[in-house]
Amino acid sequence: MNLNTDSHQDIADKLSKLDEKDEIKPLEIIGRTAVYVFYSSYKHVRQLTRFGNLAYSSKKARYALLYVNTDELEQILPALDKLHFVKQVKVSELDNLNLDFAAAFQETVSDNQKIAEA
Repeated sequence: MNLNTDSHQDIADKLSKLDEKDEIKPLEIIGRTAVYVFYSSYKHVRQLTRFGNLAYSSKKARYALLYVNTDELEQILPALDKLHFVKQVKVSELDNLNLDFAAAFQETVSDNQKIAEA
């Protein structure tokens, strides 16, 4: 007994319709920036989720790590500063760092060779 009710022609029609559809668009990666928010009271931390993704919060150290869209960062920072429980807001400097370590590695190797020759 065949449970599949689709005939070969029906399957071919479905495949042709799939080919006619628009191409699948590539995934666009949205720039994210880490923002460290230092607060006075832990009980208000849940409010930070309105501004971005709350990745981590520490009760003892009283800070939270929040990931925010980079293009919205200019509007979000003043809004975070205005919250009554926020003491300080710091933006991660990772975006500004040069992450190409090849030049630094070559520099280290040449320094080690100079020391070995001396």
